[in-house]
Amino acid sequence: MFVSMNWPALANSRGVPDPKGQLGQSASTVWETFKNVSEVYLPAGATPCPWGTVCELPGGITPPTLQQLQSAYGATNSPWLHFLSQDSMIDGQQIVDANASVIRYDVRCNQDHFNYVVGNPSGYALYTLQGQEQALSDGGFAFAFPSAAVEVKAAWRVLGPSDDDSRYWTAYGAYLGANQTIVYAKIGLTAFHITSNVAPGWVFMTYEQVDNPTATFTYFLGKKGRAVGPNTTVNPGAAAFNQQLRARALGTKWQYYNIIGWQTAETDSDGKPVILANTNIETYFPKTSSCMSCHAMANIGPTSHVRLDMWSYASGGIEGRVGTIDFAAIAKKMDPADTFKPMNSVWSLREAHTQAGPAAK
Repeated sequence: MFVSMNWPALANSRGVPDPKGQLGQSASTVWETFKNVSEVYLPAGATPCPWGTVCELPGGITPPTLQQLQSAYGATNSPWLHFLSQDSMIDGQQIVDANASVIRYDVRCNQDHFNYVVGNPSGYALYTLQGQEQALSDGGFAFAFPSAAVEVKAAWRVLGPSDDDSRYWTAYGAYLGANQTIVYAKIGLTAFHITSNVAPGWVFMTYEQVDNPTATFTYFLGKKGRAVGPNTTVNPGAAAFNQQLRARALGTKWQYYNIIGWQTAETDSDGKPVILANTNIETYFPKTSSCMSCHAMANIGPTSHVRLDMWSYASGGIEGRVGTIDFAAIAKKMDPADTFKPMNSVWSLREAHTQAGPAAK
């Protein structure tokens, strides 16, 4: 999965590997060319642009040319311009790099995932809130993404002229700055999740750049805090995989990325909850982080209470959910008066907006 997602993409295509490419060459990777959620869940529930069309930036902004980006920010490993729509993690908190520059994020889906959202067999416009509400009201409908669906979430640091980028996969980034103006920059990849529906219940894998434990920091009230590492949730079997990855990626930037862990079940063979966290994506709740348990809470509810919270508040504060999730029981306890439906572990669906006109079916 690591090799296939980071393989060079075929030029002028999206999500298609270049059969003549080589891992680590200067080119956009397969996953970088996936659809950004900013292209799927548009303001006013507008219809997404076709798969092959690039329309990441908000408001129809025309991006700079590659030549302009190279002239302004220097060369990068990937020529792709990423719109980094998120500047905080799922719990609303932030982390920073050594320069106190906020780590930013984008979420992307492959064509099978995209096609299901915009053209599922029942015809519901799942890229809109109305379409999801229609799916909720249909007792015979269950969210069921195809087995080939893949989603990637990536964390990026903004690289200045004096920053050493020799151990980071680099690309170009765009994000909203002061007064909602677009800011462009050179960016370096610090971490990424890969989620695949290749196995029932999805498979979750998470990776980090090797310097994260001492190169990224907590952030509160405008002040840089302690370094985020070391990661306490590294799978004991990760070392063997990382040895193989380094051998496969030797001489490329990808040799500086490690798998932290993976999940195919909410509990291990002894029935204990599987704990898995990324220091750049789940920094503040690593001891109660579980990819599968969290995503099992992805849901849609009535307009009066659109989503059940993914969090547990067992100790009085925010905690991630761990262990086996009985969604029906949790929903009944949290809101017995309303009906909620799980969304097949795909939390990105919550980015949907209310459609301006009647929801399509």
